Amino acid sequence: MTVSDNTVPAIDCVEFVLLVDELVQSDPEQWGAVVDKHLADCPPCLVYLQQMLDLKVLLNHIGERDRLTGATVAGVLTTLQGLRDGGTA
Repeated sequence: MTVSDNTVPAIDCVEFVLLVDELVQSDPEQWGAVVDKHLADCPPCLVYLQQMLDLKVLLNHIGERDRLTGATVAGVLTTLQGLRDGGTA
């Protein structure tokens, strides 16, 4: 997306992390300039998003017999986010 940096509103890391569930489930072409700008400016958030995308891929490669439902995958992601935010398992 070609948008000048000064015309794209900035979001902070907390706002970005709240969007990660939606981003993992959506097409990167639809993320928009705000997300693109934050990822370009914040390497740790880029790493975090990539880890969540990798986790989604790994969880979807479990054998058919052991395949997890979307609700189970969402639960795992929620638990991991809770741990990251200082919670306990």
